[in-house]
Parts: sequence; structure tokens; C-alpha cells
Amino acid sequence: MRGSLPRTRPLFLASLAQLELSVSLPDSDLARVLVVDPIAPSALDELRTHYDVTVRLRPESAELAHLLSDQDAIVLRSGIKLPGDIIATAPRLRVIARAGNGVDNIDLDAAREADVQVFNIPSVSSRAVAELAIGLLFSVARHLPLADRQVRAGSWRKASLAGTELNGKTLGVVGLGDIGSYIAAIGLGLGMNVIGSVGVRTAERTKQWAAAGVGLTTTAEVLATSDMVVVACPLTDFTRHLINAQALAAMQSHAYLVNVARAGVVDEPALYTALKERRLAGAALDVHTTESGTPALAELDNVVLTPHIGAMTHDAQDRIGRTLIDGLELALAGHDAPTRIC
Repeated sequence: MRGSLPRTRPLFLASLAQLELSVSLPDSDLARVLVVDPIAPSALDELRTHYDVTVRLRPESAELAHLLSDQDAIVLRSGIKLPGDIIATAPRLRVIARAGNGVDNIDLDAAREADVQVFNIPSVSSRAVAELAIGLLFSVARHLPLADRQVRAGSWRKASLAGTELNGKTLGVVGLGDIGSYIAAIGLGLGMNVIGSVGVRTAERTKQWAAAGVGLTTTAEVLATSDMVVVACPLTDFTRHLINAQALAAMQSHAYLVNVARAGVVDEPALYTALKERRLAGAALDVHTTESGTPALAELDNVVLTPHIGAMTHDAQDRIGRTLIDGLELALAGHDAPTRIC
């Protein structure tokens, strides 16, 4: 493996023009790598020293198919969907690198059929996402965005800003995976009573979580008894709209809901109705059904919204970049990346 990336400040929010400035000239001796979502410029610079790199951020389907037709690898995040018909028209493609958690935007069956290795980076940003989840919980429980708007407007009503403390409350975590485990640990550190649910609950798992101070139970029990619920489970056929109208109705009217999982896990229209009717105290979402535009939830004062920035810290982007480069090196050499999916 190569050494660590330079500890320069990773300007991962640089303009599209900056990221697309230089494209390597074709070299038959170098593997060709297509980058279609932003990655840390320091990582991009290192990729360019070892591969023939093309950067085209967020191309439409037709352009993506054209670009991928002569590439050995593609690097993407959640902003690009990679369906089977595009994978099937990429004869050189050997590696799909997902620079983040999840692979729900990739047709894994098509990748297997084409003998294309898919790997992701599931845990290097988990702590960053967990910290954001707690930040969102603080923000919505203490009405911080509303307070900020009132102060900026020059007139504030303190009585309307009375919030809820986290200490002593019950925090429910739906999905005690990498991210959920960090959320649970932070909650315990804040003096919260923490309970959670997992996909498969066994006696051994229950015992292990109990030793850590976390009560393992069902998702239904988490929703019904928690003062604050954080959703951190992956999006699967089973979890799609797991938090639907019926699930929201089971929650307590003083409860808060935070979603840092995937947009499809929470039924957003049902959540909007529950909040509009004050059947929930508030909600905060870092993920949304669409990647752009203003969601209907934005009109409500008891909602905090962020644009999927859970992993967008300089520290996490450094780690993602380093892990991405190491994984590509292995995969393009014909070996399995440590987090190979298929």
C-alpha cells in the first residue's frame, strides 16, 4: 500500500470546473478510471499519478454510457445511478468503486453477470455520520434553526424556543450497524437511556449489547417507547418505507425523528402529515427522496434539513480518499478489495 495522502485541507466542495480541469491523455499502459462524483482533490491528484483519469461529474445516462464504454473502473458516490444496461455496454469495465456507504444505486446482479468487482467504503465515515445525527438531534430538540432565523430577523420570542434536553431521555436507534453503534455510544455518553434494533436479533447479540449498556429490542418497541429516534439502517426491500404512516402513528407525540440512513427508509409524505398535524414534536433529515429541490418538509418550523452531508468532513474525506485509492489498487491488480460486495 502507498503512504498516507498529504494532510492538505481537502476542498471537497470545490467547483465542478476546478475538478474537471485536467484530464490525462490516453495511455495504453495505464488503467482508465472514470470519476463521476466529487472526491477529495488530494485523492484525485494521486489517482492521476497512477491511472488515466477522466472526470465528468454527474453525467446524464446517455453520456455516462458513452464515457464508460472504454473505462476499466468507475468511481461514484450516491449521486449517480449505475443500471444494468449501462454496465452491459462497458466491455472493459472491471471495477465499480462506491466512495461511501451503501450500493443501492448500483445494479449488483448486472455487475456479477459481467464479472465486475464492486466495493464500497462502509465504515470510514461512520463516526462523521453519527456526529451529524447527534448534531441534528440537538438542533431539532433545541429549535436552533428557528432561533437563528428569529435573531437574524431582529425579533425573537423565547417562549417559542423552549426545547428538550437529551440527558435522561430514551434514545432509540433503528439499525445498530457501524453508524448506529457510534450513535449509541455518543448517546450513552450524554446520559441517555439507549435502546436499538438490528435486522436479526439473537440471544448472543442481545447479551453483547446489554454489556455495552444498550437494550436490544424490536423496531416497533424502539418507535413506541423512545423520546428520540435515529434511523441508521441500510435501505433494502425490507426497510423501504419502514418508517411509514403506521410506524409514525406508534411514536409518542413528544418524540423527535432523525434520519441519516437512506431517503427511502422514511415515507416523507407520511412524515410531513404527522409533523403538520403535530403528532410528532419534530424531525431532522440528512437524506431526501430527491438530490435537489426544496422538499415540502421545508415549510415546517419543527423540521431541520441538511443535504446529505453526513460524511462531508475534512477528516472523513481524507479517510475515504485513502481507502478508495488502496481499494482501486487491489481491484485493478485482480485482487479483492477489503470491502468487496460482488
